[in-house]
Amino acid sequence: MAISANMPARNVKGNVQAQDKILYVANKLGLSSLKYMQATTRVIYDQSVTAATNHTLFEGAAARSFPLTNLGANGNQFQVDEALLVEQIGFFIPDAADGENYSASGSNNESFKFDLIIGNKTVMKDVVVEQAGQQAFYTDGAQPSCVITLEGVGILIPPQVEFKIQVKPLNSRTRAASSVRCGAYLFGTGVLLNFNTSI
Repeated sequence: MAISANMPARNVKGNVQAQDKILYVANKLGLSSLKYMQATTRVIYDQSVTAATNHTLFEGAAARSFPLTNLGANGNQFQVDEALLVEQIGFFIPDAADGENYSASGSNNESFKFDLIIGNKTVMKDVVVEQAGQQAFYTDGAQPSCVITLEGVGILIPPQVEFKIQVKPLNSRTRAASSVRCGAYLFGTGVLLNFNTSI
């Protein structure tokens, strides 16, 4: 007898979409009004412009201003009725302390080992994004990016929960720790306040 004959039937109704994941978590958290909010594509970033072998990104972002981060006064937590389903994570190296320009890691032979922490839970641990991980995202001449796609999975950052990324840059060839500046982008489906229902 086949193993599948002993398994219960599953009722799958199409592919689960980003909005479905957001609504599921929102309902579990008791945020029933989130379904009235507007979904959008969202990109957030933060950077550490001091060379080091360990960086904690997004934590303390409220104390930094644009162009070092685009998070604003709320820092590393979203407001009520805001959320982000992270679908891609990308890393870059700021060229200088002003944070106004950056290079992809390709010219520096850097890869990045990181943990993504949401609340007090590590949801991605010791993930390595290799140099030239996904050249389709960013190519400036011969400089590829370091991007990981969470295809079909996505990780939700819910409202009012702090999040951060702990990053350890490393040399792509020797795997030794590398002291460089570091920045990260989180790309995905976001939820923004819908002014039609909130004013």
